[in-house]
Amino acid sequence: MKQKFKIAAFMMLLAVLLAGCSSSTSGSGGKDAIKIGIDTAAGGSLQIRAANAEGFFSDLNIDPKISNFAYGIDTINALLTEQTDTGLAADYVLLNSLNRGDIVVISSLSHSTEATIKESEFVAVKGIDKPADLKGKRIGVAKGTVSEYHWANYLATIGVSEKDIEYVPFSTPDEAIVGVKKGDIDAVLSSGAVLEKLKAIEGVHKIDDLSSANVSTSSYLVANKEFVKNNEKAVVNLLKGIKEGIAYVKENPDGTAEIAYKELKVKKEDTLRDLENINYTIGFTDEDIKHLSEMKQWLLDRGLLKKDYNIEDKLALDVLQEALPEAVTYKSE
Repeated sequence: MKQKFKIAAFMMLLAVLLAGCSSSTSGSGGKDAIKIGIDTAAGGSLQIRAANAEGFFSDLNIDPKISNFAYGIDTINALLTEQTDTGLAADYVLLNSLNRGDIVVISSLSHSTEATIKESEFVAVKGIDKPADLKGKRIGVAKGTVSEYHWANYLATIGVSEKDIEYVPFSTPDEAIVGVKKGDIDAVLSSGAVLEKLKAIEGVHKIDDLSSANVSTSSYLVANKEFVKNNEKAVVNLLKGIKEGIAYVKENPDGTAEIAYKELKVKKEDTLRDLENINYTIGFTDEDIKHLSEMKQWLLDRGLLKKDYNIEDKLALDVLQEALPEAVTYKSE
């Protein structure tokens, strides 16, 4: 009887210990470890890289475990498979992912401006002189990313049916560049350093920019709901660190360019040019909910989102409210 009691007591103790471990983020030096998924292609998450490189996370008791992925969609997939604790995504990818697993939005990360929209260009190979010439051509698109939304809106604006073009999917910018060089892709939407590489290919030239598509783009920081619940203080400090990273990027473009070159091998002059128009944010506003709601309806109308959901159920803004009260102006009805 005593033996059975000892075994039962041991099992109960083990269960408690395991439960504690499942919600723990203990890192080196007693700091809170957070596995952070960031992109390398769609902007490079320079504000988060700066917060890490300059020690802002460490100063806030965070032990950041940074993992690099090509696009935001890849950070979402990593989050869903528990490779990371946080991820990021542009609006289109986010809305297609919020009904997968238990993902919640904890803050915005960027909002496009008129200038940033114009920085994204539609480039095409020789023989395509105007937008209407895209009919019958092969268009390169990073599948599962916001580029799908941008191309759909752009083609509708210029009067070319999606039925009259062929989408050629690619998973990394290098694949797009190779596709154009080999003649497998006739047109691509791109920006920043990748855009310059594309335009360096003989015959490739600009035919328009994204402002003609009448779109805007925002990106968001996401996490597993249970992780946020069990590690509120760590997530609060993560958000504070990102804010410091944003301030660093704004005040130290040269230092940011050094970080980008070291971690992404992007030329310093390319980063400096991109930084002129990047609009990093940390917060959540009425405009965010309006923007996401309108895009979600677009996805539903096109049959791209199979299962509807309430966006408000996918928000976890309490940590943002605690970290940066002034950054949350959206009030749930």
